Amino acid sequence: MKKLLVIALKMLVLSAVSCDKQKDDLVTPLTSEEFPQVFKFDDEVDGDLEDEDKFGVVITLADRQDPTGADLGGKVIPLDAEVTISFEVSEFEGFAAISNYIKDVSAFYEVDDCNEADVPVTFNTTTGKGTVTFPRGVEEIEIEFETNDALFDDDILNTADRFISFKMTGITGGQNVTFNGEGEFKYEVLDDEGIHGEWELDASDPIMFARFKSLFGLISEKVNDLEASEVDKIVISVEYDEVKVEIELTETETITECGSTEVVNKVIEIEAGIEELDLQSFDGEIEFADDLEQENGTEKEFVYKGSFEIAGKVLMIKLEGEYDDNNTGEIMLVLEK
Repeated sequence: MKKLLVIALKMLVLSAVSCDKQKDDLVTPLTSEEFPQVFKFDDEVDGDLEDEDKFGVVITLADRQDPTGADLGGKVIPLDAEVTISFEVSEFEGFAAISNYIKDVSAFYEVDDCNEADVPVTFNTTTGKGTVTFPRGVEEIEIEFETNDALFDDDILNTADRFISFKMTGITGGQNVTFNGEGEFKYEVLDDEGIHGEWELDASDPIMFARFKSLFGLISEKVNDLEASEVDKIVISVEYDEVKVEIELTETETITECGSTEVVNKVIEIEAGIEELDLQSFDGEIEFADDLEQENGTEKEFVYKGSFEIAGKVLMIKLEGEYDDNNTGEIMLVLEK
């Protein structure tokens, strides 16, 4: 009996030692609040026309779990203390020196829809290095670079790349904060001799107006119901990553914003993301698409695809629209810059 008792005690000791060893090998997972806050660029790439005199770089915090549970997809949780972020130009092309293109820098954040507040920022146009303060309690800041708008503004279709890229390199201040060192922001200069920019359709031309209605009336009842007398201007803009269609009506409305009241023309807008576009060329392929919400809350995609040809200030674009099992067939529009 004593022998059995001794054996049992030994087994209990060995079991306890084994359990302790297993516990030593365990790693307690971090809660969402214990993970570092991560700074990142809000967008990875952007671009605008060659005669623009400024561009912005937005820095924000990565989404975290919403402690209130209201935003299931997560939200930005502002910091409790300000930090200073170091950044630098990682690459550029199309000009010999950074100082040839960038003239000045400023930075700010939005206090509300009507007010902004400046934040400290430095930038050396020789080294391409700078710093910016990210204040406590703020979700994002924007660094705005003033550029030499005459550097690229010419009447030639340029086929070489023109861009400037930035990366974050360090953080000082704050606790449990880091940055995405692999992420970069790239700003591209777009050529307005190509398809980028604003193109106007002559709404007084009955043929062009009818074609326009057939094309975009497919996805918009407002466009389908329009009369030419109701339209003041039709503009199709090809931007860096989207196509915008704006129909400015003759009907006006009074808008009050930030304490200022003005009378403006009502506008019907259609926006779609670019899926395919031939660049640095007077002709090529184009495709843009987006989703439209249905009455039952679901979404259906519309797609416009075709080709374009540019002759001087005239754009001839052939498009075919597809939406909800309906098809417009190929329709050609003629627009002018």
